[in-house]
Amino acid sequence: MLGLCLLPGLAKGESPPLKESLIAAGKAFRLDHEAGKTGALDRLMAEIESLGQAHPAKREPWELLENVADWVKNNADKKKAYTRLVRLDAKRHPELVKLAKEELAWLDFLTKPIELKFTSTDGRKVDVAKLRGKVVLIYFCASWCPPCVQEYPTLKSVYDRYHKEGFEVIGISSDKTRAQFDQYSKRKKIPWPQHYETKPWEGRIMKQFRVRYIPRLFLLDHTGRVAAEDTRKNLEEKVRELLAKRR
Repeated sequence: MLGLCLLPGLAKGESPPLKESLIAAGKAFRLDHEAGKTGALDRLMAEIESLGQAHPAKREPWELLENVADWVKNNADKKKAYTRLVRLDAKRHPELVKLAKEELAWLDFLTKPIELKFTSTDGRKVDVAKLRGKVVLIYFCASWCPPCVQEYPTLKSVYDRYHKEGFEVIGISSDKTRAQFDQYSKRKKIPWPQHYETKPWEGRIMKQFRVRYIPRLFLLDHTGRVAAEDTRKNLEEKVRELLAKRR
């Protein structure tokens, strides 16, 4: 149940009233959220605000809000929750404030036109800014990743079908060696430009996009902004939808 999953670990000796209040707040939010009721997050934040004031030395109310911010899908709700966390006393809650600032910076990154420029492994100049007006998929993958290999035929099919209509793919590989990357690219005859990260997981582009797993997909609309993430199951549908919107 969401109320229990969102409940942060309670410190040893935690007072029952606070514990019970947190459980009740989490359950109420879950029910409101699942029912699609408006103001669910506002009501939860009001309750957390009250609990935070009643227990100023406790982290748990604010950890609940951080867990909710991480869980909800709507970026506006995420921003609202993290914005409140940023206003906490940084001396009393340094980790929560630091995390909230990082998350707000990430949300800001997702709402602005993406800037990405490099020379691909085959010598092509890639500049996402010059692809404005097109639908662009930034695709993080590797030949050692089974889902990436399994999904390549589908991705290639969508690319072949919509490339002439304005669909582009940019590949970012985290293969363990350049030799493995070259062999796989040649065997699969990958047509789109690619970047090879020499330091997988620590590479410049991997860090820019906070890639923590692969395959990782960022689908950009004609303005260069992220319109969807991880569209593995409905890629063609989303590409078709975004192509239609630019007309």
